Amino acid sequence: MSWGYPGLLRLFEMPIPNINRTIRNLQRLTYILNVFAKHGFGHFIDRIHLSRYSTRRRKWLGFRRYREPREVRALSLAERLRMAFEELGATFIKLGQMLSMRSDLLPHEFIVELRKLQVNVPPFPLSEVRKVIKEELGRPVEEIFAYFEETPFAAASIAQVHRARLPDGEQVVVKVQRPGVDRLIETDLDILFTIARLLERYIAEVSFYEPVSLIEEFAKSIRRELDFTSEASSTDLFHRYFEDDPRVKIPRVFWDFTTRKVMVLEEIDGIRIDDLEGLDRVGADRKRLAANLVDIFFNQIFVNGFFHADPHPGNLLVLEGDVIGMIDFGTVGRMAGDVLKDIKNWFIAILDKDVDLMAKIYLKMGIISEETDITQFKLEVADFLDRYLTRPVERIHLGEMINEIVTSSPRYRMKMPPVLTMLGKTIMLVEGIVRELDPEVDIMGIGRPYIAKLMLGQFSPKEWAKGVYSTFSDISEMARTMPFQINQIVSKLNRGTLKVDFEPLGLDRLIYEVDRSSNRLTFGMIIAALIIGSSIMVWSDTGVKILGYSAIGIVGYLIAGILGFGLLISILRSGRL
Repeated sequence: MSWGYPGLLRLFEMPIPNINRTIRNLQRLTYILNVFAKHGFGHFIDRIHLSRYSTRRRKWLGFRRYREPREVRALSLAERLRMAFEELGATFIKLGQMLSMRSDLLPHEFIVELRKLQVNVPPFPLSEVRKVIKEELGRPVEEIFAYFEETPFAAASIAQVHRARLPDGEQVVVKVQRPGVDRLIETDLDILFTIARLLERYIAEVSFYEPVSLIEEFAKSIRRELDFTSEASSTDLFHRYFEDDPRVKIPRVFWDFTTRKVMVLEEIDGIRIDDLEGLDRVGADRKRLAANLVDIFFNQIFVNGFFHADPHPGNLLVLEGDVIGMIDFGTVGRMAGDVLKDIKNWFIAILDKDVDLMAKIYLKMGIISEETDITQFKLEVADFLDRYLTRPVERIHLGEMINEIVTSSPRYRMKMPPVLTMLGKTIMLVEGIVRELDPEVDIMGIGRPYIAKLMLGQFSPKEWAKGVYSTFSDISEMARTMPFQINQIVSKLNRGTLKVDFEPLGLDRLIYEVDRSSNRLTFGMIIAALIIGSSIMVWSDTGVKILGYSAIGIVGYLIAGILGFGLLISILRSGRL
């Protein structure tokens, strides 16, 4: 059975014991398709051959028609996508938020709209909160906390947060996962993988962006977010990194009360960093805060290779003494080893306007594809950097500059690693906050010592020795294993068992189209044969007659007419005359 008309088990690749999950997936799929159709994406549903699962499809003479509300038709495509994601809930909101960081994949208007995604969900009842805590920690709420605030101060699609106090008097916040959200997300991921595979198969213009790989990346991210121990580990790591830095406050993790679905953290209470009136009221030094925030993030990126990737104002608080409190480490960027070294060199290439070095880094990181016009890319980036870096210092926006370079990549068929797009978004967010605090802040001046250290570090004896050791280690390993590998190849050749994998790119689509065309051709020949046979019977003047004509001939004409009309409708519905 082809992907165009999948059976239930084939569609979700579920084994028989998981039939209940398959049925649940199909029900959810129908709902998802209906929401997309309502918001004007019916043509995409048709193109990926899933229209039979949408109950919003209407038929008239065999044509598929989708009806969306008049107010939806007046909206842009980007607005419709945002509204559809909001209606579909947790998984799709998280997917939209991830896509809003991928300026290398989506046009600017989609990025702007997806950044507006909001979650409007009511908090779940206290009885369910108590149940989750007891199941996860093995004790009722009253035995763990001296005080537990019944009303949550924050509620989202995945979890909600309550204030509490431990028996020793420590003020904490308790993050509790919404019951059943993990099952819903797994169902949605099954469906998203199916849709991604169909997109790659049937819509050639999106296959370059590898939708399946994109959903794999998203699945890792959201599953990590569902596991609160992962966020707790990131929080704990940041706490240790900045433990001796008096400018920063990171909450402590209470590991004795932290599981996959419950997390307890030290409470950090302060003023939002974008509440300028509140900061002025308590006498905060805004210039000092701006300079410290830039320095803290440069330190995270260039020293630790581990940065807070969602530094919106709600996650940055100002405490007494102009201390910056950072919370919510559910989304972090990680760079290590060669990736960190490549990104450091990438920054140096940007600031030095060295497009040749940038191209070499892209080649090493696998960003450049076979279709990339490297010469044209170099010319565009060189022109852009010349214009940008000659501006006055206060008008150079580093995040905007990085985002512009990342955004240009699709035009040259480049595939940017997610960490680069995440880095660009992070710097843009920090830059926006910093310039509100102090419009005259010299971001490049604060970053200059880090950049200088990076450049000097390339030529340090330690780095040189490390590079030489790594090169000789690779050569030694290759020399050691090569005889064995050559021996294996020769042995297989002698036995005649050497196999070469061959992947016929795009051939499956060609086979599908040839198969469909041959079926129509055969159908047409049968109709023609019926017409010819019926004509012979009519003119032979034999057998039973109706109105003076052969009954068999008339029946043959009727059958040929019905089959011909059906074939015509099928061709019109496919949109290919």
